[in-house]
Amino acid sequence: MDQKLRALIVDDEESARKLLYKLLEETLFFSEMRFAHSVTSANIELTDFEPDIIFLDIKMQGKDGFSIINDLQHKDLKPGIVFVTAYEQYAIKAIKNQAFDYLLKPVNRKELKQCIVKFIETRKESSIPKSTGKTVEIHDIIKRIRVNTRTGTVFINPATILFCKADGNYTIICTGEKQHLCSMNLGRIGEQLPGSGFIRVGRSHIINYEHIVMLDRKESQVTLTRDGESVIVKLPRHHLKDLDII
Repeated sequence: MDQKLRALIVDDEESARKLLYKLLEETLFFSEMRFAHSVTSANIELTDFEPDIIFLDIKMQGKDGFSIINDLQHKDLKPGIVFVTAYEQYAIKAIKNQAFDYLLKPVNRKELKQCIVKFIETRKESSIPKSTGKTVEIHDIIKRIRVNTRTGTVFINPATILFCKADGNYTIICTGEKQHLCSMNLGRIGEQLPGSGFIRVGRSHIINYEHIVMLDRKESQVTLTRDGESVIVKLPRHHLKDLDII
């Protein structure tokens, strides 16, 4: 990396600020990080500090995190905004506010690093002269797929998916620690997933082969692991050949 980043962490919980600082420090991508415990204190920091990226909680005492968007426009500052929150229901509003990314607490180290790497790559792309015709769309920046459930909408980072399993006209998406029952069939889910990294196994499964650690042909099953969580998926024996590419 040619130049390290400057970050502002805005969260009204001291423990959350310290934890995120520690996780960001581990990445070695940052030259300076500052704290703010509210939108008001964040605006004070922004009078003499121009962060490249702001990690912003949403539900805080006083003004919520979204209110800082207007403040930044008045200051003519354009840092990347990454919302870090425990509340999934704000994802759509975050996208409408052109957030760079949306991370759920507790923050996952791997997802956080992926977010920062993508931010760095996007900055490099945006520095390419317009004459090249290369632009960065919001759909490229926010790398999560959008799936409908019975109760609303969930945004999922494809890299966290272990497997998807058809359940009639529904689909179960497993990320290890969570399972989402989506009111979309497996084909529609597959259309949203990246073109590489996922294998369609028969009519009922899509497997993320990046997480495969064992293929047991005798038991007709595959073991997938992510962040210490292991999941065993039983597959029809005649479909095991679909995994021969790994």
